[in-house]
Amino acid sequence: MSKKRLFNVLKLAYSPLSNYDFVMVRDDAIIRDFINSGKIYLITQRPVLTFENFYMNDRDPNNIILNFEIHQKGNNKKLVCKFPLFQDVIDIPPGSQCHIGINYIFPKPKVISNEMPFNGMANFVIKTANDDYCWLSPEKLIYHYLRETLDADIQGNIEDFLIYKVHYIGKATEQDVIKRLTGHSHLQDILSLEQPFHYGSLPTDEIAILFFAFEDNIFMDTFGADDNLTSAVKMMMGELPIDQDIIYLDAEKALITALKPIHN
Repeated sequence: MSKKRLFNVLKLAYSPLSNYDFVMVRDDAIIRDFINSGKIYLITQRPVLTFENFYMNDRDPNNIILNFEIHQKGNNKKLVCKFPLFQDVIDIPPGSQCHIGINYIFPKPKVISNEMPFNGMANFVIKTANDDYCWLSPEKLIYHYLRETLDADIQGNIEDFLIYKVHYIGKATEQDVIKRLTGHSHLQDILSLEQPFHYGSLPTDEIAILFFAFEDNIFMDTFGADDNLTSAVKMMMGELPIDQDIIYLDAEKALITALKPIHN
């Protein structure tokens, strides 16, 4: 008698994005492709994360280091970070010229200092000599650090900054997730009805969207001597025994059952 098993591995298709950041970056062609590869999305909430004590160590002009801390409102823990500015992955060779722009969280400081260290930063943007851009929020830096796609040194317990309250779980198999979230009624309800965790924070900054895709779908079948081996032959030829959209539908249902978000 045959037995069938299916093992699924979900991974983030892109960095978690606050609702504000999602609106700002969703039209970027490269970012849009990464986001739309996620067919399962979670609308969540977490206290706002910021970059604090941001300064540049430029004693060695060929090895400039950005030093900063990652803080979160209501969390007394912090992450101490060192980020080498010159990295091949963001196309900034040693000694090259680049510009760094800083964006602040709400409320923006009434007086903007030109002197380091900078505090209350929502993200920073690096513009290279080739007019390419690399923007990093605290969550995006953590995401790339854990995937080992950026060179950084982070000291502290990262898990303390990966706690999210899940409000809604959905899937986007019939249309791109960006189109799915445009005018999304549940997202608008969450932004309107959910109270900020901390006074002074905007819901659009606390609400975060996580995009997931399958890293792998592993099918495991066992067959007896009397079984028809047609399905085994199809699997060996690369034909999936279950349609991918059905797997995403089942994954959505399983996550809803396990996490019980109140807006589903």
